[in-house]
Amino acid sequence: MTGICPGSDRRSHGRARFATDNRRKCGYVCTSKADVGPGQIGLVTGIFSLAAMLAVPFLGPIVDRLGHRQSLIMGYLLMAACAFTFALVGSIGPVLWTLRALQGLAASIVFAASVALVSTVAPPDKLGQAMGLSGAASLAMSAVAPAIAEALGAGYGFGYAFAVAGLAALLGAMASGGLPRPKAGPREKTLPAIPSPDIRAVLATLVLTGAGFNVVMAFLAPFALRHGIQAVRGFFISYTVAALGIRGFGGGLTDRLGLRRTATLGITLYGIVVAGIGLAGPAHMVPLGLVFGLAHGGLFPALMALLFEGVAASERTWLAGLANGLLNLGMMSVFAFGALADRTGFEVIFVLAGALVAISAVLLVPGALRGSAEMLFRRG
Repeated sequence: MTGICPGSDRRSHGRARFATDNRRKCGYVCTSKADVGPGQIGLVTGIFSLAAMLAVPFLGPIVDRLGHRQSLIMGYLLMAACAFTFALVGSIGPVLWTLRALQGLAASIVFAASVALVSTVAPPDKLGQAMGLSGAASLAMSAVAPAIAEALGAGYGFGYAFAVAGLAALLGAMASGGLPRPKAGPREKTLPAIPSPDIRAVLATLVLTGAGFNVVMAFLAPFALRHGIQAVRGFFISYTVAALGIRGFGGGLTDRLGLRRTATLGITLYGIVVAGIGLAGPAHMVPLGLVFGLAHGGLFPALMALLFEGVAASERTWLAGLANGLLNLGMMSVFAFGALADRTGFEVIFVLAGALVAISAVLLVPGALRGSAEMLFRRG
């Protein structure tokens, strides 16, 4: 197992996730203020994704020039600076928005460098398992971060939660120093190849799954508060346990079932759970979290492995950056979902986002985008 994904890489992923989990911390802070509505929460959350998307053209050159390790260290240090500064911010405004944008840039650099590194050092026949293990430690923070943030926020103020996140980022920078250095291949001054139709289909599903994921991350806490539920840690703990179980004990299941079949089943279940949150309400946190974790644990490693299957090493950093940008493009939908929730309530946005995610499973049918394009040309 350690030959598939180095232990230091898993540790640095976990610390990064704690450091970047300010999406939920910001949600807790915003919803603790009576005059802050879903639209403003969507704005604060969406700025992170907007910055991550705008960073896409620069990620490949940054990581290629600095290397995986130095890029990770730089990203973590920027995360730490943002987290520590968050602790000093007491209101929503330009300072908070700027910090969120810088945090989005830092997270993009870390994502591109780490995913490209894993895809380079992992054996080709174990790529799905490697992607799952590389994200396992970060998933653990999905349970740890909300529990710590809620406890610190309630007892001492959220400034302490952001300070702990900053320390986690510094530990991530230290752990990155022990990562392997893959042999650098020849650097060609060529434009990246246009992704194949199958890769474009995976990228399209990432947009829609990003939308569903961020609706849950941004609006679950305020949705629960509207129903008088003060803590959402039960959802995130059960979600994390289930996702880690799939990635740890069922790590080879993805490779045995097949990447495409795993991704198709995962994305369908993912959408059903997101819609189910709106239909069932936040009172059923633990069972919804368990199913959400099962879907998430199988879906994202399969999608990322599908993305890199057969892709040349020289294209992987660029493709990882593009994938992160499109994932964040979907996450930017919180701008619109937040505004919609102001008018319709949270139930509608969960159902709508879940339906979009579930329907996107058709994109993973081999040749789906190619077939759709041919039908359009025939009609024209």
